[in-house]
Amino acid sequence: MIHPYNEDSAKRIERELGVAPLVARLLVNRGIESVADAAEFLNPSLDNLHDPFDLPDMRLAVDRVKLAIERKEKILVHGDYDVDGVSSAALLIRVLRALDADVEARVPHRKREGYDIKPLTVEEAKADGVSLIITADCGVTACDTVSHAANLGIDIVVTDHHEPGPELPKAVAVVNPRRSDSTYPFKDLAGVGVAFKLAQALVRDLGYPESRFQRKFLDLVALGTVSDVAPLLGENRTLVKFGLEEMSKTRKVGLRRLIQNCGLEDKALSTYNIGFVLGPRINAVGRLDDSAIALQLLLTRDDAEADDLVGILEERNKERQLEQMRIWSEVSRMLEARNLDGMSVVVLAAPGWNAGVVGIVASKVVERYCRPAVLISADEAAGVGSGSARSIDTFDIGSALHECSDLLERCGGHALAAGLSVKLENLEAFEEKLNKIAGDLITPEDMIPSIDIDGELELADVSLSLAEDLKRLEPFGMGNPEPLFATRKAMVLDRRTVGSDGAHLKLRVRSNGAQPTDCIAFGQGGAYDSVQVGSPIDLCYNIRINHFNGMDTVQLTVKDLGVSL
Repeated sequence: MIHPYNEDSAKRIERELGVAPLVARLLVNRGIESVADAAEFLNPSLDNLHDPFDLPDMRLAVDRVKLAIERKEKILVHGDYDVDGVSSAALLIRVLRALDADVEARVPHRKREGYDIKPLTVEEAKADGVSLIITADCGVTACDTVSHAANLGIDIVVTDHHEPGPELPKAVAVVNPRRSDSTYPFKDLAGVGVAFKLAQALVRDLGYPESRFQRKFLDLVALGTVSDVAPLLGENRTLVKFGLEEMSKTRKVGLRRLIQNCGLEDKALSTYNIGFVLGPRINAVGRLDDSAIALQLLLTRDDAEADDLVGILEERNKERQLEQMRIWSEVSRMLEARNLDGMSVVVLAAPGWNAGVVGIVASKVVERYCRPAVLISADEAAGVGSGSARSIDTFDIGSALHECSDLLERCGGHALAAGLSVKLENLEAFEEKLNKIAGDLITPEDMIPSIDIDGELELADVSLSLAEDLKRLEPFGMGNPEPLFATRKAMVLDRRTVGSDGAHLKLRVRSNGAQPTDCIAFGQGGAYDSVQVGSPIDLCYNIRINHFNGMDTVQLTVKDLGVSL
């Protein structure tokens, strides 16, 4: 389907900013319809970041942390076990140590402790002499734990970005742009973005130069924001754009070693490199082992230790890949045996599934079957299951789970991804209620595979200058997808499979007398026999620049193809 757009807005942006017509249209496609918003999008600046003190409770948070630093109180930073939580904790720890605070870090063990800060953690902190806890990427629903901490004489400052529950924890401060009373202009900060804002406010209040601080920690902000699949619009886009630049030259020993180990040294890093190369390795150790290993990697200043930690991450990532394949195989068999007609949400549970990996497999179910999916690792001895939910664009799975909270032990997350735990005796009732909620909101059309393209092009219009124009829209990600185009009846001039197992398809095509264009279709080597030389095909693709032997050429990265009718 071709994305509809407001032609008047596109022409106004084109005229007043002097951008290419296609770029103007792409901006409007992404909801950027005013000239001012388009100018800011195309020319992001750290000077345009919102004031951190506009976040709710920021003044209270800064004053409490400053007091702890002055009094040399012992501070505990409590993060989460995913990349966002680990990078949030690492950022706060590094900043507080630079400010000469007495601070320690902690991230929960996914299997032993689960998500969020727990009462036992508070008790251990009390025994260790901690008087202030700062949460990072968690805590906004931990009302009982915060109250328990207060009873023990420990103050808590919450920094989080998840949806609050019906009541806020009675903490010293709850810094969260999603609070119902928040007037902060941008709601979609990742957890690391909120942590960055606290650090920014603290640095400013203590009289240190903000610009130096920003450049030093934007690499961690980019890492957590992209890995958490936060929308790359507004502040997130600015933070990630400059964060990628800083990451390419990072001086953080562990992050640099990880980048080197992945073969990305001396390269301009992209959101793809974070989302599909670096992030999964950091996440893997939290899924299968202890995320404290990942946190230490982001904190270490020792080369030898960094090398050892990167080695552990690589091992766990390989284990994660094998576990993911095993669970996907079982899920595929279960779904093949099921009749999905009338089922708006797939809910599956089985013993032996790793609770840290089921979310990845749930994403594959959503991609394959075009409907939300909930996968649960069942602990039959305890009678409880823990799992992850993933969704389609038209269904807010986080809100739906909250509607089912009477049947769940715990739930929380976002519109497209969430986590939960449920008593197995309530599993059937939960599945029924969730499908009832979804059945009222998800249409049959929502469950039909489709590709939303930005427009049709003739290959004669595809040029190096167009590819350069499109790069102005980077970084790409959630909310700002890489532009996708279609061309009909392109003539196949050449075809071959590439890769060690012939998994990919390489094509050379031409249409309407244009110069031949190179295409690469990753993972589509199986289409080789259906694509005949001399026959017309329809293509759906991204336009990219291929750097090879010191030359830049245009290459189409094919997302879908078919024989022209």
